[in-house]
Amino acid sequence: MIDLKDAAAFLRLCETSNLTRTATLCNVSPSTLSRTLNKLEKDLNTKLCIRDKKGIFITDAGRKFEEFARKTLNDYAKLETELDKGVGTLSGICKIFCSVTASYLFIPRLLNELHLSTPNLEVKLETGDPADALLKLEDPDTDFVICALPADIPDNIQYVDLVTFPLVLIAPKKPRFSANIDISSLNLAEVPFVMPEKGQLRYEVEKYFMSLEVSPKVYSEVSGHEAIVSLTALGFGLSVVPRLVYEISPFKNDVIVMKELPWSNFRVALCNLKSKSKDKRIKVVHDLAKRLAPSFSPDLTRRRSDNVLM
Repeated sequence: MIDLKDAAAFLRLCETSNLTRTATLCNVSPSTLSRTLNKLEKDLNTKLCIRDKKGIFITDAGRKFEEFARKTLNDYAKLETELDKGVGTLSGICKIFCSVTASYLFIPRLLNELHLSTPNLEVKLETGDPADALLKLEDPDTDFVICALPADIPDNIQYVDLVTFPLVLIAPKKPRFSANIDISSLNLAEVPFVMPEKGQLRYEVEKYFMSLEVSPKVYSEVSGHEAIVSLTALGFGLSVVPRLVYEISPFKNDVIVMKELPWSNFRVALCNLKSKSKDKRIKVVHDLAKRLAPSFSPDLTRRRSDNVLM
């Protein structure tokens, strides 16, 4: 007899391909999860995954069981709802606002876990400029935002830290500005700069220039972190962006990381209004984010082959 919790654990393993991160998601130790996998394989009399020093690889039999487990868990959730007739079953709509980058990094895992634990809770997603995120909470239809925390966090905000990471100074590999300018000299007073229009990133960049006692030659002020990388890659100037935005940008190979700003402490968090904290929908998502937070790590997207000039 297959335990549904064991099947759900295997689905998480298929998603992460990492025993430690899966154990964190399941709120168990890696050794406990390993025993669960062994039990599943024994019950099914087949090898579901191969574990070695390179990682975890799901076998063909494992993929077949993944499909079966997903369908079974979905059917069970529907049956549970029908038998319960909605009494005691959490349902409704929860709206989250975040940047495009955040939708890649955090939303898939949040939605996957919500689907496993609270299948009747529908999530709506809106993407946009992260500089506007906290203001979005003033919209009664917006329940959560994912954004960088400001230095002074408003008293009415409840939050869960997801990741903390540095900012990086990036330059185009093929600059359009004067060829007489030596980018590697890091004389930022001489090169055009792509600035964020507003928000926490703008605050951090201005603080960086103040520490250098430099007034930047602003080429453009841009709304949205992803667009900053795009303009930099096209050669219009240097910029400072969150490392995670740089890491997953399709223009990553067209820019060079000049410097990591060690003093920067860019904290990304899931935020909601404290006035909504007693709402069951809000509590479920907030508590889930707290459980998932350790599994969100900048190292998941970092490539060690970066060409960094220090």
